Amino acid sequence: MPSERCLSIQEMLTGQRLCHSESHNDSVLAALNQQRSDGILCDITLIADEQKFHAHKAVLAACSDYFRAMFSLCMVESGADEVNLHGVTSLGLKQALEFAYTGQILLEPGVIQDVLAAGSHLQLLELLNLCSHYLIQRSEGQACSNIPLTSRAHYKACSRRTLDGSSLSLTGLQFL
Repeated sequence: MPSERCLSIQEMLTGQRLCHSESHNDSVLAALNQQRSDGILCDITLIADEQKFHAHKAVLAACSDYFRAMFSLCMVESGADEVNLHGVTSLGLKQALEFAYTGQILLEPGVIQDVLAAGSHLQLLELLNLCSHYLIQRSEGQACSNIPLTSRAHYKACSRRTLDGSSLSLTGLQFL
């Protein structure tokens, strides 16, 4: 719903007013997500673990420097209809795409490693940020909780453990 306010002097002189829709961004992204779900108007198919996922290059490039480089530079993939993603599981890619199109992700212990690997590989920085916050919150009630989270080393150590205490393989990925 548009908010009412007093007209500025410039608006009174020119008759111009910049109007803003609160729902436009969300409705456009929701429509693109529905197109992706229906497999219509998509211009790229991503493949992970032999499973295919339809998507829009523009949405992917808007969310990820990895995809922006892939689709806009003179790379072989820029003109391809299908791209095989190595180093990303189908579960991780599915979750990453869901996040790219909705801004939401359901994180849980059984998927966090796949999501982190996909987020890291695909350079989805917002997704990695959410994953790191999730891991810190989950670690607060465990062995790491006896040390304040003000320590960078503690932050790094806690964010590298899963709920069962096993280590995550996050080579080259730092949350500092």
